[in-house]
Amino acid sequence: MIVIRLQKKNKFENFFYINVIYKKNSVFGKIIKRIGFYNSNINYGKSFFVNYNLLFYYIKKGAKLSKRVFEIIKI
Repeated sequence: MIVIRLQKKNKFENFFYINVIYKKNSVFGKIIKRIGFYNSNINYGKSFFVNYNLLFYYIKKGAKLSKRVFEIIKI
């Protein structure tokens, strides 16, 4: 099964990548595609970017969104 979930950039920043990855792989394992990012430090404006064409493509193929990604995007 394929999931769309967050991966933290590093230990010290609150910056996350939105990745398409196999469910059984580690969060830091091999990813299929990076489709966006989320910055939790920004409280104004746009704090995330998602390539919606890729997002909907992988959802049509059967990918599931994680709870946190779903809350960020609110499709």
